[in-house]
Amino acid sequence: MATTRPDLARLIALGAGLCAVAAVTTVVPAAADAPTPVAPRSEGGDNPEWSYSGDTGPAYWGSLDQDWALCADGSMQSPIDVVDPTPKPLKNPVFRYAKSPATVIDTGHTVEGVPDYFVRPSFLRIGSEAYRLKQFHFHAPSEHRINGKSYPLELHFVHSDESGRIAVVGLFVQEGAPASRAWRPFLRKLTSHVNEADDRQIPALDWPGLLPEDKRTIRYSGSLTTPGCSEGVRWNLLTATITMSPAQIARFTREYDGNHRPLQPLNGRTVTIDATRGN
Repeated sequence: MATTRPDLARLIALGAGLCAVAAVTTVVPAAADAPTPVAPRSEGGDNPEWSYSGDTGPAYWGSLDQDWALCADGSMQSPIDVVDPTPKPLKNPVFRYAKSPATVIDTGHTVEGVPDYFVRPSFLRIGSEAYRLKQFHFHAPSEHRINGKSYPLELHFVHSDESGRIAVVGLFVQEGAPASRAWRPFLRKLTSHVNEADDRQIPALDWPGLLPEDKRTIRYSGSLTTPGCSEGVRWNLLTATITMSPAQIARFTREYDGNHRPLQPLNGRTVTIDATRGN
């Protein structure tokens, strides 16, 4: 069941109130000169070691590899603290997610759920642009904040189009009841003790059910939140949250806790919140 935390509720109410005098804008485009983001290289191989603390932590990412310079000197970095976003009536993203098998992968920094593209691909459409779903993963606590407030978990659904441009949907998780039924198959595989390939497979994951019904968003142009921090990422933070029980959240944090990048400066970017009422 989707719920909305009070801080998000205030933002939505403010947006709806100001909508009558706001200019109509259907999307928040990335900056015209923003580079096409590049997905991070595969874990292992020749990649330098990185982490979320110490001398390989976020403060040093930009110096660990010459390809990661944006982590230190980028101007459109993520995550951010969402404060006083500009209200606009936005057309909701369209999720063409299909129920399909999934593979659970521990990357060493988080745990991913990867759809089986060959069974039935899933897509995200924003306006006229289509992005294929690549994977979801989690950060604990949340990387983005709303008026300085964080959530126990933030889930990132990562998509890319045919040109390699990336769109990420961020979903906040708060503790409460009822527990999430749709997330149970993933949680059953979310353990460090799963080693056999067959044990990492989810026969059928209800991908549409992982999301709340309300698809309104907060949007801005940012970056990947892991090295090399590529910019030009189209961020869509869902204003509705989902609830998980304390035990469910503990299943995530038992695997990874503190795997979140610190907040980055906004540097004059426009952050927009959907001001329409209803879904």
